[in-house]
Amino acid sequence: MKRKARKEVRKPVNRRGFLLGVLALTAETTLLRLSGIWMKGYIAARLGSVQLGVYQLLCAVFAFGVVLSASGASFVCTRLTAEHGPNRKTLLRCIALSLAVSGGAAVLLWLLAPGLGELLGEGLPLRILAVGLPFLSVCACLKGTFLAQGKTLAPMGAELFEQGIGILLSLWLLTRIPSPLCALALASTLSEIASCLWMFFAWVHRFGRVCQGPPVPWREAVRVGGPVLAGAGLRSALSTLENLLIPQSLRALSGAAAAMASYGLLQGMVLPLLQFPAGLLSSATTLLIPELARSSAAGKRLRIQRISGRAFRLTLCFSFAAAAATAVFAGPLCRLFYGNEEAAWLLRVLAPLIPLQYADSVVDGMLKGLDQQSFTLCCNLADAAARVVWCIFVVPRLGLFGYVLLLFFSEIGNAAFSITRLLRVSRAEVSPLWVLLPAGACIGLFWLCI
Repeated sequence: MKRKARKEVRKPVNRRGFLLGVLALTAETTLLRLSGIWMKGYIAARLGSVQLGVYQLLCAVFAFGVVLSASGASFVCTRLTAEHGPNRKTLLRCIALSLAVSGGAAVLLWLLAPGLGELLGEGLPLRILAVGLPFLSVCACLKGTFLAQGKTLAPMGAELFEQGIGILLSLWLLTRIPSPLCALALASTLSEIASCLWMFFAWVHRFGRVCQGPPVPWREAVRVGGPVLAGAGLRSALSTLENLLIPQSLRALSGAAAAMASYGLLQGMVLPLLQFPAGLLSSATTLLIPELARSSAAGKRLRIQRISGRAFRLTLCFSFAAAAATAVFAGPLCRLFYGNEEAAWLLRVLAPLIPLQYADSVVDGMLKGLDQQSFTLCCNLADAAARVVWCIFVVPRLGLFGYVLLLFFSEIGNAAFSITRLLRVSRAEVSPLWVLLPAGACIGLFWLCI
């Protein structure tokens, strides 16, 4: 047994391939987020803060359909391909399941659009966005197959192509269509269709003739993807309800226009900048899921322990540094992307959230790779339900300050439960210095630079 354990520890890992994949995905994610933030700045300048709030509310409602269509589809394809290898029939089964879910989500958004028209200004943009959900789900399945094999070029190309087409179409359609929300929705749908076609041709070229053995049973696909889909769907539904409640709750203290402007400031300008440095971590997490899934299926406990510990340490070091840099350069960042410092004070206040957000995101990804998606389901649902209750009872009394408190309490609770579970499952050893050293360096860097 000891010899086996030693062999497992010393077994060479394809670090070069993993690092190259992380670097490629990081470069692509950085470019996507930079262009996305720039586009948000352009939309804010063109529409104004109130209309930006309406646009963000539209995106929040549409995100419910996106999560239903893509989250379970991508994850189940990644897991099953990582554990059983690429298989054409397995992929077709995953696509069939994802189309059933995304089709239902599209119909639901189509039917809800008229009722939400009062909040969103009009219902047509939501119906335009709903048309793209089936294409988005198929694209997610195809991307999952590539990522499970460590093939990142095709998914990267599809996302860059989609973003580029979406931005160009948005700039063109905003000058051709009277309704800016309809123009942005149409550009988004057309870009999703283009991305799906890109991934289809890429898959045919790379895996079109691959079919190794019998397909994974339907029951296994549902077992793997079901908890993720249910958890992500319910959490997204509660998150959508939360986003619909925020402007309504803020009205009690500031009025309708000011409430929508505050919502647009937070969701459209501050949170994208907070999430911008996470490109490196999201790229690593994307590749960690199949890596941990393969190790878990093979029973390589020591390798899981080693990978989990290293990923957790690097996440803490990076996220504390990102928090310090965001707090110090909040003003210049807002001027660079938005042309003013209107959001700088709120960005500086929320910068301490970065270590909690990033750690929670990476840990959730690793838990999914270790077949702990049911646990993340329970945590995410409890968190989302608590956020809705807070928005109903606390935000109307405290306003924007109450929502800021909600963000901190939510991230602290979520990160604590997820990290505890990961340490128990992976048996990774944690030292308090992992937190104290980067936190101390973060505080020192902040005071040195201000």
